[in-house]
Amino acid sequence: MGVRMVRRHHDIGTFENLLLKWLGMLFDMVVIGLATITMGYVVYMMFHLVTDTIHALHVEDVLHQIVLVIIFLEIFELLTMYVKEHHVSMRNVVELGVLAMVRKIIITPDYNQLGWQTLFGMAALIFVMGWIYVQERQRRTKHEEFLITHGIKKV
Repeated sequence: MGVRMVRRHHDIGTFENLLLKWLGMLFDMVVIGLATITMGYVVYMMFHLVTDTIHALHVEDVLHQIVLVIIFLEIFELLTMYVKEHHVSMRNVVELGVLAMVRKIIITPDYNQLGWQTLFGMAALIFVMGWIYVQERQRRTKHEEFLITHGIKKV
């Protein structure tokens, strides 16, 4: 005979509720701080991109900086989405991952220095992220279709 453990659900008390509320607000403030720092860094990168381009135009460096700015803008978008909705879509995270992979592919001048293992790993990551992206789109479409057919959401 084994002892059966039953987990009982209990309501959280006033103190726990207040503590969770304060921790949630603190977390939001940290995320807002990170978003502010991210946007400040984007402005800093844009300033240096413009000044470096005026002095000497190096196409590879400019491409590298532009893609990096886009990545940081995506990070800013994820942070603001979290503050607004307290949820971040997996689709947006996958888009950020694909952008980071594209950046790595663009700035690599010599693919021989990477090695076949790294290239294979990058290809596998791109495949998996693409699969997740497609699954997320299909899930969202099925959810929206359910809402429309049940009259919860109008077209």
